[in-house]
Amino acid sequence: MAINWNRSIGWNIDNMKVKFKDGTYTWVEPNTGGKKTHAGLTAPPGWEWKKVKITQRIYDGCDCYPWRKTFALWPVQTVKGKYVWLRKIYKRKFWVVWGTGFHLEPHVEYAELFDMLTHEND
Repeated sequence: MAINWNRSIGWNIDNMKVKFKDGTYTWVEPNTGGKKTHAGLTAPPGWEWKKVKITQRIYDGCDCYPWRKTFALWPVQTVKGKYVWLRKIYKRKFWVVWGTGFHLEPHVEYAELFDMLTHEND
């Protein structure tokens, strides 16, 4: 679980088993407590699972793009939580800030036409 300084931040986050679900990032970090389980995974001894909410969404940053029409060949989850595939949908890419503001990650959202029109930017 140590940081690999020769790899990217995204690779290290994947290596540390960071999960995104329901607007929350979850990962393991050192603690003096015992084992805890989350999503079927067991934290190593002395580590615990920590949840952090998204604090900010950046839509006008570098490598961001607005809603674009695309085709969902594989199942994707829309902003309303519904899974869709094999149809035309819209997607956009933006940056999310979570935790204390130090962590910045790219994020992609998918929506159907009606969902895109009614979805509010948080």
